[in-house]
Amino acid sequence: MGLINLTQKIMIFYFSGTGNTWWIAKTIQEKLLEEGFKVEKHSIESPIFKEQGKIDQIIENVDYIGIGYPIYGSDMPDSFYEFITKLPTVEDKQAFIFTTMLSFSGDGALVARRRLKKKGFCVKQAINIPMPNNVKLPYPIFRSFPSHNQRQIEKIKIKATKKVDKFVKKFVKGKKWLEGRDPISILVALIQRVPMKIIGWSRFAKNFFVDRKDCIDCLQCVNYCPTNNIQFKNDQFSWGDNCIACLRCYNLCPTNAIQYKKATLNKKKYTRYKGPGNGFKVKKLKE
Repeated sequence: MGLINLTQKIMIFYFSGTGNTWWIAKTIQEKLLEEGFKVEKHSIESPIFKEQGKIDQIIENVDYIGIGYPIYGSDMPDSFYEFITKLPTVEDKQAFIFTTMLSFSGDGALVARRRLKKKGFCVKQAINIPMPNNVKLPYPIFRSFPSHNQRQIEKIKIKATKKVDKFVKKFVKGKKWLEGRDPISILVALIQRVPMKIIGWSRFAKNFFVDRKDCIDCLQCVNYCPTNNIQFKNDQFSWGDNCIACLRCYNLCPTNAIQYKKATLNKKKYTRYKGPGNGFKVKKLKE
């Protein structure tokens, strides 16, 4: 297929728990702008989507949409499932998908592709991009993954940028790039995804608590929870049943006061991920 029209408009919709997907969305936007496209990006948490009909209006006025989310157990976050259900039905509107992951996604990017196809979108690119570890929790599988220092984070971002460059080249040429279609990726992904559908991510929230001696009552965790799942009443914090396991509260607490089981009181062993840098701040996750 030949080159696509470089004057076309693109809107990137993304969700990011701790900044990795925000950074990839930002990088893709910058690279596509360099190619001459008109590109905007918005977190699905942005207040603009509270306006009735705003999503439909945006999609009607762009040529392409981009979809970006982190991989949780070879799957989309629950909040992104909800967002896709709000998308209008279209006729062959073009779309691309990118995900961020720690080590394995399986067919995680194709989960959204299947949903978008039912809405009438045509997805030619669906890729998974490794990013720094933001999951340091007291479970054997997560303890086995290393934390990344700043030098390592920068190395990972350099590799991620190279993959974004490859994606942009294929996108401009209108070439397909769909990752995770092989039988092994599909099988291993199902082994992760099906049990979590049954168990539900929200059950993990019961292990969160706040170490009050470190808490400064900034209420960032309450105000920036993507599902409004954290409450502060009578000088106590509580987690409800809508947790999507994004770990934003745990990682981005400015004093590391939020714990996940007592083991994480050992903050040297259970380090927190403070985002990818490059101007990242928690407030950007709602823009």
